Amino acid sequence: MTISMPSFSETRHSGVCSDFFKKQLMYIAVLVCSVLAPSHVLLAQTKLFSNFSNAFMDGYKGLSMPETEMDYKVNFSHIKNAEDLKKQEAYFKLYTKLAAAIDTIKLSQEESLRYHQIQYEIRMNLCRIELEQKWDAEGRKTPENGLHSMSNYKDWYGYYVKHFTSMDISPEQVYAMGDREVKKIQHEIKIIETHAGYSDDKAFYQFLQTDTFYLHDSVSILNRYAQIDKTVRSNLSKLFPHCEVPEVRIIEWPHATASTPPGMYMDKENSPSGKAVFQFNYYGEKHNVRAMDWLYMHEGIPGHHLQYVIRSQHADSLKITNSFFYFGNAEGWGCYVEDFGKEMGLYQNDYTYLGKWQWDLVRSARLVMEVGIHYYGWSRDKALQYWKDNIKGQDEIAEREITRITNWPGQALCYKVGALTMKKIVAAQMKQGKSIVAAHQYLLQHSDFPLQVL
Repeated sequence: MTISMPSFSETRHSGVCSDFFKKQLMYIAVLVCSVLAPSHVLLAQTKLFSNFSNAFMDGYKGLSMPETEMDYKVNFSHIKNAEDLKKQEAYFKLYTKLAAAIDTIKLSQEESLRYHQIQYEIRMNLCRIELEQKWDAEGRKTPENGLHSMSNYKDWYGYYVKHFTSMDISPEQVYAMGDREVKKIQHEIKIIETHAGYSDDKAFYQFLQTDTFYLHDSVSILNRYAQIDKTVRSNLSKLFPHCEVPEVRIIEWPHATASTPPGMYMDKENSPSGKAVFQFNYYGEKHNVRAMDWLYMHEGIPGHHLQYVIRSQHADSLKITNSFFYFGNAEGWGCYVEDFGKEMGLYQNDYTYLGKWQWDLVRSARLVMEVGIHYYGWSRDKALQYWKDNIKGQDEIAEREITRITNWPGQALCYKVGALTMKKIVAAQMKQGKSIVAAHQYLLQHSDFPLQVL
């Protein structure tokens, strides 16, 4: 086996080799010697991989790279200077060569997944660095009104799509996916409309705007969410692995505005109260009853709260464990579990079931509109017209959602792309003879992985 050692010049940073690069070079020397040594003196494969993985994370953290924010303008403002970008590039190229020294055949299934996660991080970072170096060299001009005004907008937007979905998927594929889902969901909504006794769209959507579907006092809302929580918990083991799921506090979203999303989950590590919280939007002193079933499932149980609980219980000696957050995995799971409302004892009438489809329609339409804005150069007016043509009865949130997908390229894609990917993963596992509970256990225990790896 021949291994090409990275040259010292590949790890230099303006003529000076930093301490953490020196440590990485020392580790490479040990690794290469162990790989080339006689079998009786080889490090145990598990120990070898553990060293490789932990060294990668030490070096990764040593680079002090800013995390990717949702607002693309903030991300551009955080891009490092040419000197630091060269340092990052050298590091990930170094680990491209180092990864080749690992005998992947001898890895366990879990080690193999971690190995491919590291490979994924290396590829994505090298892609990002190349884009940022070109942007830096061209004068560091931040685009306005989306990414389409950039000369290499296709490359930039393609990166954002892959980053936020954690899938190797193209903008064209996302657009086609959104178009299919919009048509499918419109059909589902029409079935419910007919079943509810309506043959006229206008009358149906006028009825949906009446006070029949809104709660106007927080006590009633809290009581209803408490009942939803109780119902879900009593049915959880039908489809999801058994575990003790701690309480998730349900509270009104403080200082909510017209731009505030329907709800949000905060785990206990990020909550000011130190307790897991699901907060709902009570702006205007009203809350949509149709949205409550799917919203609690997404943000609470079996969505983000269950995912966080199981993820926090899963720990090993590798520093990479729970070190990365992948939007496609997190939001994909929240979106995916909404399909199981009836099994969880929810969606007990046409209108709560309709609420799930109405929001799913928004998510699906966002795929089309976002690709339209950043990749095909749609104007805001064109995106707004698409909304009006395809989403009935929700014009009051159109401006908010279009602003979101303009300022946060890629983020809104992670829900549907993630959910549909998870359906494929579960189907593949069940085809191999696993139960749906076991398939869900697999996803929940690997919620800190990019979906592309899973």
